[in-house]
Amino acid sequence: MFGEIELKFVCAYARALGILLLIATLGIAYAGNPAYSITEYPSINTATVDGKWTAPDEWTDTPITEMAGNGTGKFGYNIQDFTNLGLEWIIEFFTDNTTDPNDYWEICFDDGNDGGGAPDTDDFMIRIIGHTTLKVYKGTGTGWEEITPDPGEIAWKDSINSSPWHSQPHWILEIVDSSKTAGKVQIPNPPPTGMRIAAYDAGTGKFASWPPGSSANIPNTWGVVSTYSLEPIPEGLSPASAILLSAATLTISGYFYRKNRQKNNK
Repeated sequence: MFGEIELKFVCAYARALGILLLIATLGIAYAGNPAYSITEYPSINTATVDGKWTAPDEWTDTPITEMAGNGTGKFGYNIQDFTNLGLEWIIEFFTDNTTDPNDYWEICFDDGNDGGGAPDTDDFMIRIIGHTTLKVYKGTGTGWEEITPDPGEIAWKDSINSSPWHSQPHWILEIVDSSKTAGKVQIPNPPPTGMRIAAYDAGTGKFASWPPGSSANIPNTWGVVSTYSLEPIPEGLSPASAILLSAATLTISGYFYRKNRQKNNK
């Protein structure tokens, strides 16, 4: 009735449905914008934080997510592994290749994925202004207040380069947050977590973000890191297949393994 490939696909699909139903039964909710969700994968390539693709395969272990707006860009996001728990991002803004003092990058995330109309105390924002200055903010319940990250916690570099994602020179940001301290920037809880990515070119007024139309000040508009995979992203698969297979590898035992590991790191 089924060939070997079809049978494997059906089995993976069945496991994925069972896992997702169990997650729903446990009451895990998506408080951000569920129309924009991604899966968290462990990285297999060590990223060199120099604002460019140091090796041709440096970021091939991350899902590529489109940013929208009157500028065009893409980003990738990984967790380093389930022991170190460091977070990695690459963000590329294809329409910006000039240096303006009011340019900025933004990475926002909502640790508890509880959304809201204003940044809460489990919400954080990393903001890089003018390609020179990194600032970190924590929500207060009504807005943002600046905080000081741990020494050496965040490594970042941006530069104007071409990449496998876009052949013309453009701004590329690489950033790694390796904090183990609860209450600092690193997300201490497993997905679902809210997240938002944005880039702004002050010279042209062009802006790109994920999700489209989201605001740093309104967590309800952010996207969702909805699940995580215990295995690196499968190479050569379509985004739909990767989502399906990552759901199949998400296990409840893995969820509690990561949660217990993070408790020990606090």
